[in-house]
Amino acid sequence: MTEEKKVKSGRFAGLKAEFNKIVWADPKDVSKQTTAVVAVSVVVAVIIIVLDAVINKGVNILVNL
Repeated sequence: MTEEKKVKSGRFAGLKAEFNKIVWADPKDVSKQTTAVVAVSVVVAVIIIVLDAVINKGVNILVNL
């Protein structure tokens, strides 16, 4: 039982050591990256919507021939 506790405490010590190595990004950088992701997502969504409409129109034309 004590050996099991040592293993668990060793794991938590390692986890704590790894957690202390984390370098968090600055809030300014996070906001810039978030803005970039949202902008790219909107552009990709618009492209997909336009392509979908064009393909749908083309398929409708072909079906009605």
